[in-house]
Amino acid sequence: MAAGTALREPGALTEVEAVFSGQWQPQTLSLIQDSSRALILANSTPDWHLFALGDSTALRDQNLIHRLMPDLRKDYPNTRLSEPGSTVSLAWRFDVTGTFELRCVRADHQDQEAPLIISVVPEAR
Repeated sequence: MAAGTALREPGALTEVEAVFSGQWQPQTLSLIQDSSRALILANSTPDWHLFALGDSTALRDQNLIHRLMPDLRKDYPNTRLSEPGSTVSLAWRFDVTGTFELRCVRADHQDQEAPLIISVVPEAR
């Protein structure tokens, strides 16, 4: 299941920053359902990554694509290609509650790097 909706022309959004240096800092994020955010993803490693956002089933399927075609560097709406030392942005509306992951789906990185865990919770009333 998708973690929500990619935003093509989001306008100004609240930014949420995460740094990847072999592990995520912070390791978890908690966001309110129906919030729109710009995930600012800093890659502080000397390697390129293809960061993807989704639930574990969707990312497993996306991981399979990259295992079959390991040099594929395609941006899907839920992915961002991040070159060494770069920062990328993923504009997203988190309109589905649940627990989601942001991880590199590059074939040789799968199962070696812990994901950034994103919990989307209903707004307290």
